[in-house]
Amino acid sequence: MPDRPRIAFWFRYGAAEHTELYHALPRLIAELDRRGLEVHYYGFRGRRPDPESITRVAVMHTLPFRVDRTSHRDKLLKYALWLLCLPWIGLRSRALGIRAVYIDETVPLAAPLARLFFGPNVALTIVDFFTDIYLGGSAPARALARAIQALDWSAWRKLPLIITRAKSTRDFIARKGVDPARVHPIYDPCDPALYHPIAPAERWAARARFGYRGDEVVLVHHGILHPNKGNDRILRALAAARARLPHVRYLLVGNGPEFETLKALARELRIEDIVHMTGWLPKPEDVNVALNAGDIGLVMRVGHESDDFHMTGALVHNMTVGLPILAAKLGGVSEVVADNVNGFLFPPDDMALFTEHLARLAADPALRARLGAAARAAAREHFDMNAVVERTVRVLSGLVKPA
Repeated sequence: MPDRPRIAFWFRYGAAEHTELYHALPRLIAELDRRGLEVHYYGFRGRRPDPESITRVAVMHTLPFRVDRTSHRDKLLKYALWLLCLPWIGLRSRALGIRAVYIDETVPLAAPLARLFFGPNVALTIVDFFTDIYLGGSAPARALARAIQALDWSAWRKLPLIITRAKSTRDFIARKGVDPARVHPIYDPCDPALYHPIAPAERWAARARFGYRGDEVVLVHHGILHPNKGNDRILRALAAARARLPHVRYLLVGNGPEFETLKALARELRIEDIVHMTGWLPKPEDVNVALNAGDIGLVMRVGHESDDFHMTGALVHNMTVGLPILAAKLGGVSEVVADNVNGFLFPPDDMALFTEHLARLAADPALRARLGAAARAAAREHFDMNAVVERTVRVLSGLVKPA
């Protein structure tokens, strides 16, 4: 039997955490295998074993390092280590006769290194602009960001395939000189087995687990707590509106570099009793329980230009659970959230409007139920697993042509 065409996935966190972030990964790899491609997977070790659904069909190349995603310092260190590993990964992939590489994350400098050490047939997902998030402070940091961005844009313009998670991202990178014909917006999928509404009795148990009474209205947000999430703005707005909204509570699920800063701010604002910060929950199933304990799903960013390009996990999961959405008015978010249809939008620097929308939702259970049902219906339309897999397989298969 002749060798099958080979495609490689490169992802620094490894297959287990890649699957947590991108629920379609096992099905995507299985479908590529079913259609006659040999899939190779390169990444670090995860916190949990790689899914058996991936390891039984893919050739695994696991590097002996692990990333602690809750630690900003460890992520930065392992990012540097990943970049040092990429030349070997690229040369090894080329030696194995791999025809195409897919990097399903926007790691700065990954595309230039892949093109240099593997070759031109590289596909990339563009969603996060990390240089904007982490290198926007001092003048030297901004200069470094510009240098990295110049290298990335030069490589991105030459890539044969780019996948984005929002249409607004495609429009933006087209304005920067990327051929839009090579850009395919494909929304993030959501596995309904992981994120879904739970039975009323289980929901009440989930609320009790976090100490919430029946008359309290819970605003819930989850994700890695990094600076551009804007949670400091939310805490200040909640403190200012406390007398007006005494029954509103904030459930903040996740960890990251802002965790301790936000805890200190809650103490300073004297709202520790209405803000519950869970830290990192161990499994997606635990996050699903926390979301179901909420009444309103928050999606927040500070409003950097790159924030327009997110179809955030918080948005996808909140909608799939059936929560009405209260979201910063950004490009990607606005593609699926509409005012008084499945949620409400506010400019990320307009906390007065945020408070008005929150007050309206908190006061009207029937409105929350109507918007939540519409959000769930929209999630089934936009984030369907089968549709995402089919579209992704189609564009990736187009890269792997007979020699």
